[in-house]
Amino acid sequence: MKNLKVVVLMTFLTLFMLGNAQKKKVAVVTFYADKMIDLSALDASADLIAKNTNLSDDPNFNLTEPLNKLHDAFFSEYAENFDFEFIAEEDVWANETYKTFKPNYEEAGSINKDIESTTTVQGYKVIPNYRQNVKDLKGVAEDIGVDAIMFIHLDFGFVKTGVGSFGYVSIQARFSMDLYSKDNKSIFQFHEVAGSSKKAAMVKGIPVMSTDKIQPMCESAVDKLMKDLNKKVARLAKKANKKM
Repeated sequence: MKNLKVVVLMTFLTLFMLGNAQKKKVAVVTFYADKMIDLSALDASADLIAKNTNLSDDPNFNLTEPLNKLHDAFFSEYAENFDFEFIAEEDVWANETYKTFKPNYEEAGSINKDIESTTTVQGYKVIPNYRQNVKDLKGVAEDIGVDAIMFIHLDFGFVKTGVGSFGYVSIQARFSMDLYSKDNKSIFQFHEVAGSSKKAAMVKGIPVMSTDKIQPMCESAVDKLMKDLNKKVARLAKKANKKM
């Protein structure tokens, strides 16, 4: 009986060690938000485009707080749904290969990324999930010692309600989380949207593009998004765990 207990214990320890040894490692390589609001749902006149650019340049239009809230929720709540191990963010930020990495901000068929209109979680670079960037980050992944890399970004777009030049606009928060193997293979591309509960009136078909009107809507949309992500990421993780 004593020998049997020893065998059972040794078997359990072996399986436990094998399970840990096979656990895949993932590095989040970017976590940022784009301050340029998507105007595609509106009739974007030259005046509106100019106002949108001015808004993104306004230092008072600050998305740091909602982005950091999303970041904290990701690592404290959402990440726990995945079976793989997220390495410490500090190990990514401090890595010399990562620090010297120069992202590509242009890709055929994609809108060029204006880095000046973005906000990042402190420590991260702004790295769009362009195919060339995914390919070029292989050296970073190998240097850090991970099996896969994850791109997370947040952007915003207007949603219009009403007819013609009358009506209201709300803001839609758009979350993207994309995971690639270090060998440039897509594991999943996940996108989720949520609309703000707050709205703003339009004047002659143009929303009031002031920080005090737009920022509360962005924050409201992110709050709604975070509630939705709790369940959506859990469902995604079940599929992703099998693929990894």
